[in-house]
Amino acid sequence: MKTPQKSGFTLIEMIGVLAIIGILAAVVAPRVIESIRDAKVTSAIASVSAAKTAAIGYYQRYDNFPLDTDTATVGVLDYKSDPANPVAYTPAVGVLDFGDVLVRQSQLLEQEKAPVGRTTADLTHAIGCAAVGGTLIDDVVYTGAIATMRFKSAGFGTRIVYYFMPNLTLQEAAAMASKVNGPFTSDAVSDLDFVNASLAGAGIATKGGLEGANAWFAPGDNAGEYNAYLYVSHQ
Repeated sequence: MKTPQKSGFTLIEMIGVLAIIGILAAVVAPRVIESIRDAKVTSAIASVSAAKTAAIGYYQRYDNFPLDTDTATVGVLDYKSDPANPVAYTPAVGVLDFGDVLVRQSQLLEQEKAPVGRTTADLTHAIGCAAVGGTLIDDVVYTGAIATMRFKSAGFGTRIVYYFMPNLTLQEAAAMASKVNGPFTSDAVSDLDFVNASLAGAGIATKGGLEGANAWFAPGDNAGEYNAYLYVSHQ
């Protein structure tokens, strides 16, 4: 009588299957990661569009954009917690900005946030308003000159509203630059090229062929991280 043989995988077959899985993972994983990152950047740009709608609504009502320096002086009243008895509002991180006004007036239905970037104990996503020549969040100066920093859509406006996103990875910043500032000329091929094409303080780089930018970048807290400044509106 023959002993029945048990079916199963041999060691060589298992190694072959694992090798195939590894190859597929190596090919597919980067594409999946890139797709997720692009989706986050697209969502962040949608947040900027929402901020633009809120800012325009504010301007139509008051015919003015309040500077962050003025907002920090007069404060913001919290109408959400108790509309009948508003109290002074103080953000958990950072100083008062124009975005806090939009949120507390319910013009901006969401908090100032975006799916890209990394907040810290000092920096968080914000919607700021500054005059030409004024200092933006994290000490970047908006000169109003294309040679150093000017939003393409703002032209020669005297006040600019911008969306601040702190500590983007190089890949996030490059994707943001590509979607907002692009297309680039063929000499810009790397992620770093896309970001370097519009560094605040350095102006529009020759590589990439940009004639203007609505997304500017500055070094973040750590090496390889970048703070993003995106155009929202102007006055």
